[in-house]
Amino acid sequence: MGGTGMKTRSHGRQRGFTLLEALVAMLITAFGLLGLVGMQLMLSHNADVAKQRGEATRLAQQSIEVLRSFTSIDAAAGQLAWQDLAGSNDQIDTNTQFTRQVSLGGAATDPMRRASVVVSWVDRAGITNQMSLDTVISKTDPADVGALGFPLPQNTTLKRPKNRSMNIPVPALDLGNGKSVYQMASNFAVVFSNDSGYVVQRCDHTVTSQSDLASGCELYDAFIVAGYVSKTMSSFPTALGVNHSSLTDYDSSRALECTIGDAVDQNTGQTMSHYKYYLCIVPVTTDGTWSGTMRLAGMASGTDYLVCRMQFPAAAGLSANARNVQPYSQVNDSLDNQNYIITTSGSCPTVSGLGTTLHQECRSSNPNRVTDCPAT
Repeated sequence: MGGTGMKTRSHGRQRGFTLLEALVAMLITAFGLLGLVGMQLMLSHNADVAKQRGEATRLAQQSIEVLRSFTSIDAAAGQLAWQDLAGSNDQIDTNTQFTRQVSLGGAATDPMRRASVVVSWVDRAGITNQMSLDTVISKTDPADVGALGFPLPQNTTLKRPKNRSMNIPVPALDLGNGKSVYQMASNFAVVFSNDSGYVVQRCDHTVTSQSDLASGCELYDAFIVAGYVSKTMSSFPTALGVNHSSLTDYDSSRALECTIGDAVDQNTGQTMSHYKYYLCIVPVTTDGTWSGTMRLAGMASGTDYLVCRMQFPAAAGLSANARNVQPYSQVNDSLDNQNYIITTSGSCPTVSGLGTTLHQECRSSNPNRVTDCPAT
């Protein structure tokens, strides 16, 4: 019996020890479950914040794209214009309320403006969050975007000097509000549209600012023809000029005027002794055109000269008129880089790998020299 009693007491002690272990295990499990619940709450909160941050990023990007979507430079009815861009504040109510603040630096006259969008919100834990996007908006005319889809002549990289039409002379003064002025003489200034490159006004006085357009100026529909004249000899003909007597179909009720003078290096401002720059204003009727041949003047007698035309090869998107193929035919745009070279050699030279085309034979052996090479 003693043996049996000892076994019973031993069994009781073993059962008590097992119960204690179970209680400890339950306690550990409870703490583990609390940890899992806390981790689950943290993961859920982080998932919410990540989702909210993604939505905030979308809202910020949306505001930036709205700023980039302006359709014109100057203010116009029914259009979002560069000149009208401004900062804004708004609230967006979804499952979470977002506050969006758009800040736009600089002014409408600047070529580029810095934009910043800050989106803030309060998450379920009561914590305020925010994210921001910064960018720079360029004052690039949307009308130019379509041109990027076409190959440029001879695969060159052409840029718009001073962010305006390439047909506007580089020295022309930007007046703001989409206009530039080129002073042809003290009593004759022409005003260009920066977008189209067309002449839109003519003034009978010196113009240096927008206020100078208030009087002494008239509306004027005209195209320009401009370019450089170079030479192979030491000096230009003394009476060098531009003759437009062969042009037809333009608006003859208004004066067609040309100037020619020393070319200027646009980087240094120094005179380029081997080049002249000429500019002609050809008035046209509304939606009108002009045709004919331009000639250099001042070589009707004396030294034997050849006037050679720099005629560009055919290229996609480049018209015969723009290539300097003459006589011009129904020109309906301004033309730049209509260049010539004068030589006393027996044939037209090659310039930078481009052969030139005989334009005027001003040699004594030409019986039509006086007609082909007008004096003025």
